[in-house]
Amino acid sequence: MGEAARSLADGVMKAWDNLVRQVDEVLGWSPAPQPGGPAAAMADGELYQGLRAEASALIAAIGPEGQARFTVEGDPRWRFNLPVTPAEHVRAMFSEASDGFGEAVAALDSHASSASIAAVACLAENLVRARWLLEPADAGERRERGYALTAEAIAWFRQTSRRAEDAGGADETGLAREIADRADTMEARLADLIRDDGRRLVPVPKRRLLLQAYLPGASLAPFALFSAAGSRPASTPSALFYREPGTGNALHNFQRRHLTRAYWLGHTITFYADLCETAGPDLGRGDWQETIASAEAWFRPLAEEAGRRYRQRLHSGLHPGL
Repeated sequence: MGEAARSLADGVMKAWDNLVRQVDEVLGWSPAPQPGGPAAAMADGELYQGLRAEASALIAAIGPEGQARFTVEGDPRWRFNLPVTPAEHVRAMFSEASDGFGEAVAALDSHASSASIAAVACLAENLVRARWLLEPADAGERRERGYALTAEAIAWFRQTSRRAEDAGGADETGLAREIADRADTMEARLADLIRDDGRRLVPVPKRRLLLQAYLPGASLAPFALFSAAGSRPASTPSALFYREPGTGNALHNFQRRHLTRAYWLGHTITFYADLCETAGPDLGRGDWQETIASAEAWFRPLAEEAGRRYRQRLHSGLHPGL
């Protein structure tokens, strides 16, 4: 990570830390410092601001502006826009996750809604799928898994056709058929590639199995909680993420919810860093390993401390927001 970015992050952290510590101590928003290292001695607001500075430095070091420079090898036999080779899938996953990382970091600054951290789910999903895709060392097995992801995308495309048919008006009667025809063409061509390469079509594991197998154990529980909250009526995410404990008063823009923000931001940074490590070699960016290793020395202790406090409060009741 660049020295200029690190110096700027340090300066912002120090200036903000002094202010946040004073406010937290006066109003009693944070737990008392605990033994166990520098992160344990920080107030909740300091943890969040420290993670926020690390996220900004990581964006500066591995930002989305570099995506245009990624060149990966495609398959000349495949003329459709969907990715088909493992490298193309990795690039697509990283591009989506990189954008999601920036959105999550910015959203946690200003929006008091469970929707503002939906990008965390995007990061987690892309991370586990990339790990599954790149798990085999054998190029042929990776190719099979790449074909599986393409087949899954075609199936989604076909489902879009059915939805278009259900929702289409009188002037769009041909749209659903056009989408279905394209899905049929892609499916047939993919079958040709699989046969020509002497491979087989393997299934993509179900989402739950991917999360269990490829998401770090400490991260699976919060992601499950987030997924459950996201499928419920608006009143539930409201209570989980931005209601004041006890009174139930709405806390706009995560007001005073430093720990909640630090907790989710810690996961956001961790998922993105892990994805960079996973995808870097296939994107021709082996240098990311050193960048991430340097950043981890700073953000891992903060994220772990935020997680420890959050789980402690979670175990004291149903949820820190209830």
